[in-house]
Amino acid sequence: MEQRNIDFFRGTVEDMLEARNYEALRDYLSELHPYEIASLLEEFEEPEQITILSLTPPETAAEALEHLDYDDQYRLLDHSDKAVAKAILAAMGRDAIADLLMAIHPNKAQQIMAMVPEEDLESIKYLMTYPEDSAGGIMSLDYIQAREYWTIEQVIRHFRKVGQKQSIANYIYIVDAIGKLVGVLSLKELLLNDPKSLVSDVMHKNIITVLATADQEEAARIMSQYDLMILPVVNDQGRLVGVITADDIMDVIEEEDTEDIHRLGGSQPLELPYLESSLMTLFSKRIGWLVFLFVVQAVTSNILKYYENVLSSVVTLAFFIPLLADVGGNSGTQASSLIIRALALGEVTVKDIAVILFKELRVSGLIGIVMGFIGYFFAWAISGSATIGMIVACTLIVVLIMSSTIGAILPILGRMCRVDPAVFSAPFITTVVDITALTVYFNIAIRLLNID
Repeated sequence: MEQRNIDFFRGTVEDMLEARNYEALRDYLSELHPYEIASLLEEFEEPEQITILSLTPPETAAEALEHLDYDDQYRLLDHSDKAVAKAILAAMGRDAIADLLMAIHPNKAQQIMAMVPEEDLESIKYLMTYPEDSAGGIMSLDYIQAREYWTIEQVIRHFRKVGQKQSIANYIYIVDAIGKLVGVLSLKELLLNDPKSLVSDVMHKNIITVLATADQEEAARIMSQYDLMILPVVNDQGRLVGVITADDIMDVIEEEDTEDIHRLGGSQPLELPYLESSLMTLFSKRIGWLVFLFVVQAVTSNILKYYENVLSSVVTLAFFIPLLADVGGNSGTQASSLIIRALALGEVTVKDIAVILFKELRVSGLIGIVMGFIGYFFAWAISGSATIGMIVACTLIVVLIMSSTIGAILPILGRMCRVDPAVFSAPFITTVVDITALTVYFNIAIRLLNID
């Protein structure tokens, strides 16, 4: 069902709640998707939310809660009947519970832990040992594994025994006696192979994995490059410790893209949606960069003051300062965006810095020649002076080469220093280019106009 039908769902549910027709409501809710349940919960006040949650099948309710923010998850579980809360937590993925527990206050986490099935506690505590932005922090433990010396028939029996409890059953991961991942078998291959065959004879041994300690962006890059729906996670010894699914990675991609967009705009990422963020939060996330850039930009004023005699001698030069600064800033931002994206996708690494530098010098040189040619005639037409046109043209060529080079190299240097490349955002690059452009412009003007 489409998002536009949520208003219809709300009206139907509202009528059933008013009529206290709970049996009909239970049947109705059982037909809805978890996302639609989550959307409905956001439309009602808490008493109705609790009722809707209690009448929703626990498996659906568990998935629906994962679409809500962590504070709402805790509130609804804490205020629900204990039996309902326990049933939902029993159906909830252990990775989702671990994320919830790490996101809320420790006292609240203890209350939730008290309702979690005892057999899941150890696994949840284990998941909580990994940083939230690591592959281990987003992995799931709901997978099926088998021994390499088993027969296909033994694996099928094992699958029937444990498969119902695991949400990820597309693949069976094969481990050796010490738990090291040695192979993988799809469900299709499991069913089509001779029951008497040994798993070790039919499994795929060339497995793509990610270390549990790797950054979640690395996991996203691997899954994207190899078109994987599920990615096994291993520890330093190669032992299987979990799996990452495509839906987990979609959340990571959204989160990382959001962070990069914020940083490219010269602000820190928000933990909450914009409308839910307080004024002080928005203020604190943005003021730091603005103050820093203001201080850096102050250098531009000093440059203008330093070359005051040049401007007073040829006032026409002032007409082209915004043009040169904007073109240089735009060029630097273009190059920076391309390299940041290439770094994120794994298309380039810090080892490619020389290749990137050489390529940008050639590309920016060609762009500079074209823009210099256009700038020459534009400045000549405005000023009526061929010399001014030559100054603008030469400046454009030099500034475009320098700005593109700076824009391409800064993200690489950031990665080398273990700083997010997006931190070298468009405002920062623009400010650096402004300073460079003015210095180049006035020095070229001094030489071509013979100004002392």
